[in-house]
Amino acid sequence: MSRISDTREVIITSDSNSEHWSAAVWDPRTGSTLSTYKNAGALAHRTLQLLSDSYMIGADLTKPRIHIWPLNNHSPVPNLRLTPPGKVTALTSSPNGSYIVAAISEKLFIWQVCNGRLLGNLSQHYQTVSCLSFSKDGSLFASGAEDGLVFVWSLYRVLNDDRPAPVHAFSHHSLPVKDLRFGHGGPLGRLFSVSLDRTCNVYDPASGSLLLTLVFNVPLTSVCVNARESDLFVGCTDGAVYRFNLHEPPRGIEHHVHPRGGESNDSVVFRGHELPVVSLSVSIDCRYLISGSGSQVHIWDIASRQILRTITHKGQITAAFFAKHYENFRVNDLKPSLKLSNLQRVSDDTGKESLIEVISRDRHSADILNFDLYAENNSGSTSRQIAEMKEEIDNLKKINAAIYRYSVEAVLGQE
Repeated sequence: MSRISDTREVIITSDSNSEHWSAAVWDPRTGSTLSTYKNAGALAHRTLQLLSDSYMIGADLTKPRIHIWPLNNHSPVPNLRLTPPGKVTALTSSPNGSYIVAAISEKLFIWQVCNGRLLGNLSQHYQTVSCLSFSKDGSLFASGAEDGLVFVWSLYRVLNDDRPAPVHAFSHHSLPVKDLRFGHGGPLGRLFSVSLDRTCNVYDPASGSLLLTLVFNVPLTSVCVNARESDLFVGCTDGAVYRFNLHEPPRGIEHHVHPRGGESNDSVVFRGHELPVVSLSVSIDCRYLISGSGSQVHIWDIASRQILRTITHKGQITAAFFAKHYENFRVNDLKPSLKLSNLQRVSDDTGKESLIEVISRDRHSADILNFDLYAENNSGSTSRQIAEMKEEIDNLKKINAAIYRYSVEAVLGQE
């Protein structure tokens, strides 16, 4: 049997039972517990996140509250209240941990972590948002809901536009969207979504086009892709996990996946669960897969489809994923890279212009903001720059004319 020898990653899980802990970190080699996070309630499905390399964050299963722990401490951060306007149904954070996006029913709320400011309140979905995902570069995030819609949002537009609209709106699913995930290609990565309508869609977020629709025999509940975006993994309601090869895509946009005897030319099946698969994650070296279903998390060797280890929980799995083994998991004195503040429940943006105090040495602020004075002081240097650019343009024109004459003479001479 294969052994997991890579120590660069850990497995992070949560379940619906908070009797002993709300979240836990596991050693994938031995299945032993490395650390736990306590003194909070059970965490809701698809809300457990790492906040950069400093904190663990997750939304309460029953209360309108977001819990946050330092990575090196089992107790939540003291004197910090992260209280959203309602019970969170999905949660994600930007890769650098600067922003949090939380779904509360059909609405999306965006906070800036350092000051707790509520920066956006988006309302485009018609039913409860069930899943959120950020792109690896943090420029985009996507939302999927019970209404079958998938929206792609630009973080820049959300933070700067008065009435931000989605960059793309996809309505190809006919039943609730259960999971979605951006690939690892940053702005060039793909977006993958799965639904109870038995389809998995692959989108190009850059162009907003639908690249591929995979049709399965059973409803789908989870999705992930490896770092090379070569293998797509899809979890189903019957406990099966399908692996589909994206490096040999079908010729048509729609493709029906019908493995016979456990595998076909384009897909294979991992069978080890009996209940719906709610979480999937692939290790960074693309060798191992973890799947969460019921109260069990299986660690698979992808090449052989063998279950290397099973981590059993006391409640239903609500999150299970690979994460980088940060040094802050082990340090005694945490020096976080992020500043935390209490979350605003209501935006303080009144629509008035913000005032910025300008502080400058040896110059009065009024002089800095006086355009006439600036133009007068810099008119001499500007005129010199314009003259130099005109001279350079004239020289380039002469060089191009000489190259043209030489080319014409060379061609006519050959004839």
